[in-house]
Amino acid sequence: MFLFYKNYFQTVSMQDQQEFSQQKFVHNNFRILFLAVFLTIEQAYYGFFVRENGSLIQKIHLLTALVMLTYAMASLYIQKRKPVCSARIFQIYEVSFGFYGFFIAAMRVLLIQNDMFRLPTIFIAVFYGFAVIFYFNPFESFIVYSVTSVSVILFLPIFQPTLTVSSYVEDTVANAMIAWIASFINYYKYVKEFINQKIIETNNQELKAKTEQIQKMNEKLTEFSIKDGLTNIYNRRKLNEVLKYEYNRAKNDNKGLSVMLLDLDRFKSVNDTYGHNVGDKVLIEIADLLKRNVRNRDTVGRWGGEEFLIICPETNINQALDLSEKLRKRIEKHKFQEINCRTSSFGVSIYKKGDAIEDIIKRADEGLYKAKENGRNRVEISI
Repeated sequence: MFLFYKNYFQTVSMQDQQEFSQQKFVHNNFRILFLAVFLTIEQAYYGFFVRENGSLIQKIHLLTALVMLTYAMASLYIQKRKPVCSARIFQIYEVSFGFYGFFIAAMRVLLIQNDMFRLPTIFIAVFYGFAVIFYFNPFESFIVYSVTSVSVILFLPIFQPTLTVSSYVEDTVANAMIAWIASFINYYKYVKEFINQKIIETNNQELKAKTEQIQKMNEKLTEFSIKDGLTNIYNRRKLNEVLKYEYNRAKNDNKGLSVMLLDLDRFKSVNDTYGHNVGDKVLIEIADLLKRNVRNRDTVGRWGGEEFLIICPETNINQALDLSEKLRKRIEKHKFQEINCRTSSFGVSIYKKGDAIEDIIKRADEGLYKAKENGRNRVEISI
């Protein structure tokens, strides 16, 4: 029994209490608006066209129409302004609508003149409508049902002293208890739905966070797979991928393609004299220098060891020679942190009709070899 109560009649956590109260109020306020508009029209119609002019029941109808119009205007104002509805005044506003509905239903009961009393349809409709249309916590609904039931039981003999046969006490209490139980269950059903929704939202947020974490890890893994671990520029694997793409463009779309292969002159002596740590720093500086001085459409990467490859799409031989000469001079003038100045040699090749990718790379390598043979610190093209 305890487990059933714990599982079914759950309570909202303190951290979600504000949000729950806000949602509950929005729900109730929307229904107040709908019912208030309907009852304004309905009560005005009864007051003007159905009831006898000047009668007490007509006055009750007209008063109810006026009150409902006030509730409709208040509800519409709240609907548009969307205030934070945790203040006591909003709770009073919610409950007062129910109290007034029960008051009107009770007045109908008290004003019906009949020797054999039966609860009128309007009274039963208000009792059960309040239970299923609105969400009120059990304490609030208990107060509303208790006050209404006690009022009817106390005032009915005063308003209808001629009653001879009646079970109005039993009928009123029984219907009030059943309606309160329905309200109780309806409220906790709403609570359970809210809690389940929060659980779903929490799970979705955790799933989203994990998905983003996995995505970031995948991005890092992708970056690791295409970047050189030392210089943080593209590695040979990525260079081959770019080279294949640009080769196909040059072959199929008649776009120019140039390739430069370069390395630092006498780099082995740097490692032998200063150590590999200094040599690594030199390679990092060269990679950074190349990245900063090529064009946006060019691709720079480490081909292997101290060799770097630059892929230049849509570039003819003259443009390739101008760019390689510019880079050679920048390297020559650059002062490295540990070894001061060093020179570099370049081998340049261009795509020719009928070439395979290997042919372009082979000629660039031949150009680099020729530059070394001809005294280093120079650019050579291999046709």
